[in-house]
Amino acid sequence: MPGKDKGGDMEKQDLMDIAEGLRLIEDGVMKIQGVMRSKNIKSLQEVAAELIPFFKADDDALTESVIRRLEPNP
Repeated sequence: MPGKDKGGDMEKQDLMDIAEGLRLIEDGVMKIQGVMRSKNIKSLQEVAAELIPFFKADDDALTESVIRRLEPNP
């Protein structure tokens, strides 16, 4: 495919893939915001505080490095 190595010259399929990815991100953000509103959660730190114990209970669900990313920075 021409232009792939130059870092430019995106093709129609590249643009369609990006648009689809942006749509998926928007859908995910809307889903997260909906849950946060319905549960009166004010911050992503509150979400992380709920997720960390849940995933720690299931070692196969998240690796330790991902759990560390969810934990608030000191």
